Amino acid sequence: MGFRVAVQFLTRLPVRTETVTARQIASSYYFYPAIGFLIGLAAAILRRALTLIFPDSFSIVIILGFLVWVTGGLHEDGLADVADAAGGWTREERFRIMKDARIGAFGAIVLILCVLAKYAALTSMNSARIDAALMTAQILGRWAFLPLGYFTPYANDGLGSEFAKRIRTSTLIVTTLFSGALVILISRVSGAVAFCVAGIIVAIASTYFRRWIGGITGDCFGATFHFVEIATYASFLA
Repeated sequence: MGFRVAVQFLTRLPVRTETVTARQIASSYYFYPAIGFLIGLAAAILRRALTLIFPDSFSIVIILGFLVWVTGGLHEDGLADVADAAGGWTREERFRIMKDARIGAFGAIVLILCVLAKYAALTSMNSARIDAALMTAQILGRWAFLPLGYFTPYANDGLGSEFAKRIRTSTLIVTTLFSGALVILISRVSGAVAFCVAGIIVAIASTYFRRWIGGITGDCFGATFHFVEIATYASFLA
């Protein structure tokens, strides 16, 4: 049941459970890195198929679209809201902007830059490393939710607080060990470097959100996902 709940929350795949208990939500966190691996694996397989017909650059555009589609744009929405809220002068203004369903100039610009950064990184990468980079980024991006939620207070009541308050120490330890081992198995040294970089990004994001709005919201998780994903691709280029 925990796996089904994780799939329901992290993807737009037609998996639905009518009644979800707090215990099942908490147990679903163990599967977050695994869901990331499956999404990354699907993206890698799709890329391999596409490159039989199209050039690498065009295939990567489709892959980036697939990664948005499979999550229903959930993380992109969070990134745009956080970017728009940068225009707020006070904590209250930032909360008000993040709750606004409309996208502003900052949000649109940051989303464009985010896509461009991913495209530039993947098209600049040795094609033999792209699949490993995709899987590693998707694993670490979803693992990042757990330490971010565990170590950072929630700024207000909402999706972010409901997520964060159920993260246990045992969950964090298990998922961290699993994620670290999995990315090293997939990407060797690059995976170890990317794992360390992801940890640094989470620490920076946690510190920033504490000072910015006093903690985290659901949108902060989405924004952090993209920071980790881009940083992972960058570490594969270094």
